[in-house]
Amino acid sequence: MISIARLLDPEILKKNKEKWLAAYLRKQEKNPRQSPDPRQYGHKNIRDTLRAMSFHKCFYCERKLIETEDEVDHYVEVAEKPGLAFEWNNLYLCCPECNRKLPNKTILVSECSDPCDLSENPADHLTFDCGDIMPKASSAKGMKTVQKYHLNRISLNYLREKELRRFCEFLLKLKERQRRDGGRPLTDAEKEAVDGFGESAHAFSLMFNAYLEKLEL
Repeated sequence: MISIARLLDPEILKKNKEKWLAAYLRKQEKNPRQSPDPRQYGHKNIRDTLRAMSFHKCFYCERKLIETEDEVDHYVEVAEKPGLAFEWNNLYLCCPECNRKLPNKTILVSECSDPCDLSENPADHLTFDCGDIMPKASSAKGMKTVQKYHLNRISLNYLREKELRRFCEFLLKLKERQRRDGGRPLTDAEKEAVDGFGESAHAFSLMFNAYLEKLEL
């Protein structure tokens, strides 16, 4: 999870959200379990804007997404606040696993790190040990964020560890290159390549930035 700057509302949403919401609330009066139409809040123009915001990554776990698998999630669940079904600030892009997670209703979103809240940085609350995510400095918000969004699930730990192994192999190759060249310092191009792992567009950039900080790279 990284900080994400929200772009302006897509035109399709500004133009239609009141109409869509009114129709949805009428249906919900008859059937409280009625869900909003994903073809509306998940319209291509809305998805494209969310993709641009998140560098084609899941807002929650930072997995890289292809367009056939990304989904639009309601940050505050529609069952909790139906009136937010088409609110731009409540629409997040996520991977299928994060979207289909079992909701932890005992933890409120207000108790967790919000990637779109630029007044704070998720890096202040989350850190890593190998591929395992954990609260930073015993942060209660970090702990609840991990629990709320199931960020320590086995499949996700595997993906992070796989990326971390690739990072370690890359560093070893650089070290070997330095050794062969008489122990020279890293070139600007090599430093840029290392820093690239922590760029926002890279998968799991929060994890890599935590390791870059530890390694003082």
